[in-house]
Amino acid sequence: MYGSPLLSLMGISKTFQNGTTALDGLDLDVQAGEFLSILGPSGCGKSTILRLISGLEEQSSGEIVRTGEDDVGFVFQEPTLLPWATVADNVYWPLKVKGVSKRDATERVEEALEMVGLSNFAAHMPSELSGGMKMRVSIARALVTKPKLLLMDEPFAALDEITRNKLNDDLLDLKSKHDWTILFVTHSVYESVFLSSRIVVMAARPGRIVHDMSLEAPFPRSLNYRMESQYASYCREAVEALETAMAHHEKVPA
Repeated sequence: MYGSPLLSLMGISKTFQNGTTALDGLDLDVQAGEFLSILGPSGCGKSTILRLISGLEEQSSGEIVRTGEDDVGFVFQEPTLLPWATVADNVYWPLKVKGVSKRDATERVEEALEMVGLSNFAAHMPSELSGGMKMRVSIARALVTKPKLLLMDEPFAALDEITRNKLNDDLLDLKSKHDWTILFVTHSVYESVFLSSRIVVMAARPGRIVHDMSLEAPFPRSLNYRMESQYASYCREAVEALETAMAHHEKVPA
């Protein structure tokens, strides 16, 4: 049972300077402790939602209310690591920006690297890492500020299936050990159904929520869950909602 909403988006609209309306009148409550996936076609405003919540963008209208003043962690589609900095220094960067000395940040950097299984790679350079390891560094960098709210914008989309599935497993394991609320943007029905306690499906032009589904499958989840009829049923529901959203998108002229 979740607590009171950690985050509320009320009547959110976003129109860019070129006239494109990314979101229109969007309402969304996010409960503390949820793993909420945002699923939808390209151009429906999924990433824009995360950027508005993080403060990287400002909504055109509406209100965003967040409980508490905890830091927000953001994991982007690309690792965006500093190529001249070691793994440890990349993870330290958000604390450096906040004015935390390197000495005072050492323990938190080590803890974040341990969370993602990279304790032995602190002195490595990004060029020495695989794609999956770079994304782990990016996740550690988001976790070093000890956020309650973690925003993840298609973080595993560019990875091969084996690496992606492994990181899915590791992410759920981390969430089980920490008091996080996660908003996860993805194009993958199968990934969203595996990870989430709730999925919202969006349609585009303008971006809005057209389907909201809760997933009652218990955590922890494993490969066996992917083989169960319940998993297949949830995937079918999400696919049908996504097809409906896409059909509407195709009827709207460019």
